[in-house]
Amino acid sequence: MSALPQTRPIPGNLQTIGHIREFADVPEFSGVLSHGKKPILQMRPDKQKSLMVVTAEGKRFFMISLAREQGSPVWLHLIEQAKRQGYRFAGAYSCESDVLEMLAREHADSDASLDRLQKQQDKEVFESLIAGSEQIEWFRQQIKLCMSLGASDIHVEVRGEVASLRIRRDGIMRLLRQYPAALCTNALASYYTLLAEERSRSEVAFNVHSVQSAMIPLTIDGRNIALRYQSHPSVGGYEVVIRILKTDQNTQTKPPELEKLGYTPDQVETLTEALGSSAGGVFIAGITGSGKTTTLSAMLARLGREGNRKIIAIEDPVEYIVPGVSHLSIQRSAQGSQGSATENPFSASMMAFLRMDPDIGMFGEIRDAVSGGMAYTAIQTGHKLLTTVHAPSAMGIVSRLSSPQIALQRCDICTPEFFSALVYQALVPLNCPHCKVPAKQVLPAAQLAAYEQYFGLNPETIFCASEQGCPHCCPADMVRSKGGHNGIKGMKVSAEVLVPDDDMWELMRRNEDLKAREHWRRQQSHRYDESQMTGKPSWAHTLYDISCGLVDPYYFEHIYGLPSQLAKR
Repeated sequence: MSALPQTRPIPGNLQTIGHIREFADVPEFSGVLSHGKKPILQMRPDKQKSLMVVTAEGKRFFMISLAREQGSPVWLHLIEQAKRQGYRFAGAYSCESDVLEMLAREHADSDASLDRLQKQQDKEVFESLIAGSEQIEWFRQQIKLCMSLGASDIHVEVRGEVASLRIRRDGIMRLLRQYPAALCTNALASYYTLLAEERSRSEVAFNVHSVQSAMIPLTIDGRNIALRYQSHPSVGGYEVVIRILKTDQNTQTKPPELEKLGYTPDQVETLTEALGSSAGGVFIAGITGSGKTTTLSAMLARLGREGNRKIIAIEDPVEYIVPGVSHLSIQRSAQGSQGSATENPFSASMMAFLRMDPDIGMFGEIRDAVSGGMAYTAIQTGHKLLTTVHAPSAMGIVSRLSSPQIALQRCDICTPEFFSALVYQALVPLNCPHCKVPAKQVLPAAQLAAYEQYFGLNPETIFCASEQGCPHCCPADMVRSKGGHNGIKGMKVSAEVLVPDDDMWELMRRNEDLKAREHWRRQQSHRYDESQMTGKPSWAHTLYDISCGLVDPYYFEHIYGLPSQLAKR
């Protein structure tokens, strides 16, 4: 090291020891006071590459800086700060700029190593805590049991000292078991407080007196799942509903074909034509839990097989990994989807979609003005779009999109360029083929006659679910419903698929939806016990399934209403 001429006067007791030309000549030091995430000494960010204060044994410190900084106000101020912190000045060095850069990089690497070590130690402590929690392990076993039974949702209903654990299986609520309320409460508190993703929580800690929501990642027998948690206080206790979602991001999950889901041949043909068009949107409506995302994934799988178009799917979270599709898994904020793109990653992902050179897009759901506006922009700029909407019928999609919540204008969307197809679907429980019974043996004659009178169905071909079920459809762990009709195994789609003609578009543009519906219904040319679905609503699709012995009339009436009421419509 050699001395350099000084550019400004320096107090005699602060003279430079020498000039550092090589990194190897840096004096040995034990720490840094002026850099890092939480520096002890404060200085302007633009001086970070010009000065550094390092510590040595015996609570001494050295000043290392570029020659031009020596004697500057910042240089002197740092020395005074270090002295006030109890450090003893041991000397000052000037140096080349690359020496300071290497010092800063080495310190950053050291900080990162310490951070990684601390995070690893924190993770080990956390995992040890989780592994030792009896409540967490107990509830993990309950979730495992529910999954083995094919549950889509878990309902914990706490009333007084008793907690009932019920599941939704094949669309039907089933009682599983009852436990002491304190046991369930302690387990749920552990899951919410310790395991929920931090950004997804509506509140920091579990509270039975508040409405709370969160996403809870979990691994069961090597399978990655996510629990969508929602709670609400109720009279005499509280309710928790947990939706089980698959999140194996690295595993390609082949969705079922449209035919396997339950769509009829003519509906599949209509949807295939709609998917084959270069632009426009295929919109699927249905209630929560009606399988809309599964149907979207089946459509994406058809499009992905061609391999010649860029397909981007934006979901929260991803349920099916489809070959040939780029999946963007995001998570809406706990406050919902309102707000700017910087506040909500779902909005930000949709805004980025158009800049990613896509041919086809899939948005998980259109639920507000932001997502509605992005869907409109995507279609107007020539992109094919697949998405879902909450609406009571295929034609109700137009009403939903033009509602104040989404606020698209009918004059803009009621065109064949915007809509390729309107779809509504419901999921209907299927009779167990092993134990179903002829309807004539269990249904009152008048009830069965209504299906023949109003819809022309043959009573001889109608079957009902058995009263108690059988081992094929009702595992021993599941409590039978006191109302009977327990012999249910699986579900299928009942759908209406609608591609409006010019007359219908004109009626809907004028807000004359009832007339548009009448126009659609007049196109029906086949009986209710025939598979051709043109002009038929989704309940007519279920009537066809009843005529094939697949669906119990009890569940038809449970979902759609009495035959006499539907006939009057």
